[in-house]
Amino acid sequence: MDETSVISLTHPIVRHWNWLGDTLRREPEAGFLAETGVDWPKHGFTHVDAPCHMVRGSLTLDECGLDQLCGEAAVIDVSDRVPSRPVTADVLESRGGHVRRGDIVVLRSNLHQRFPSTTPEYWQQSTWLDASGSQWIVEHGAKALVIDFPQDYNARDMNDRLVTNDEFVEHQIVLGAKLMHLEHVVNLWKIDRERVFLIGWPLRLPKADGGPAGPVALTRWPSPDPRIVDLSLPIRADWRGRVSVGLAKTFEAGDPVQETGVRFEGHSHTHVVTPRYVDPAGPALDDFFGAPLVGPADIVDLSDMPADTPIEPGALERSLPHERGGEILILRTGFAEGVAYDDPTWPERSPWLADGAAKLIVGRGYRVMAADFEVDAGRKRLRGGPARLSDLDAEATLLGGGMGLVKNVTNLSALRADNPWLAAMPLNLPDAEAAPARVLGLEWGDASRR
Repeated sequence: MDETSVISLTHPIVRHWNWLGDTLRREPEAGFLAETGVDWPKHGFTHVDAPCHMVRGSLTLDECGLDQLCGEAAVIDVSDRVPSRPVTADVLESRGGHVRRGDIVVLRSNLHQRFPSTTPEYWQQSTWLDASGSQWIVEHGAKALVIDFPQDYNARDMNDRLVTNDEFVEHQIVLGAKLMHLEHVVNLWKIDRERVFLIGWPLRLPKADGGPAGPVALTRWPSPDPRIVDLSLPIRADWRGRVSVGLAKTFEAGDPVQETGVRFEGHSHTHVVTPRYVDPAGPALDDFFGAPLVGPADIVDLSDMPADTPIEPGALERSLPHERGGEILILRTGFAEGVAYDDPTWPERSPWLADGAAKLIVGRGYRVMAADFEVDAGRKRLRGGPARLSDLDAEATLLGGGMGLVKNVTNLSALRADNPWLAAMPLNLPDAEAAPARVLGLEWGDASRR
């Protein structure tokens, strides 16, 4: 799959005049490796709304089907509705003839190109979906709506007054019909066709009303209806002390919406790590967006590997395919399915990758490796604490060889195919060495590439 066929749609998370949240950068103590974190205290930047965000008692993120934000999408251009003209049912009817029931609908305004989200004009000059346009989306059988603009007219008033729940007309109609939102995406102008395959799930926050996301669009894909497997750990605070999750707004407190927030103090849960972690001049997260993290993968099954033992190069070589089926390698031991991530014995009980095995993987030319166990023996001693380069052998070899790591995936036993696709979607933390991610496995069957 060529590199131009995967388009990142995620807004960078940086200090913003209107959205709360920021990329967290702290100078490490002498000798320790720097770890970037992220603060996302409430909805902002590129994110997903579950229906319960606005509708009391409705569906949470984990009550929605995985196919609601992973599937074929119809793109409708509404860029001529900027500045400040509504998207009505008549507009959508005249341009949406290619929309099929069960599609994700993407409305492309290119607002951010004309009025960047860093300016008040992004809200004041935005198009919006009126009630008729919102109802058109529902009546045409969409399962989710993707937008690159503030889709409710009254969003422009939110800095001046409390906008009540019922004033969010589009939210009430679309979320009220149990569709999902993927909001404030970017780069839709890069899509030059009416249909794409959209992968838009946010971080896996259990029972949440929404979450930050790193979505991508594929301009080529093998078949319409892949089998989708969630490979991400649920995000909860644990003994490592690096993550906090909480509600910023609730209906019970009298707020017009519900909003969950999450904060990462460093690397934790399912996340992507790049060579920048071990080399300040190495490729950063920005260099891995798109194709390197999305595409066909080889699975090596090591499920007979005993706990707390190294994966040696000989055992790995016997299991590796003779020829690469893609640039992504998945190592499956089943460990993460047998030991909960919040169990304090996770590091000491995990198998690990011997340095010779890491060198073998680098030599095979893989660009990315995903694993369901603690990759490095040095992590056993650190017990969730910060690392020095001298603490790491396997990770330093893999990252030093130019690879990206997708760490702490789970549920790999649910993958049936030998060559599934991996879709790792980290948050957009500019110039960072790592970021939390949502990771899915896609099994397309034998259909020919579209």
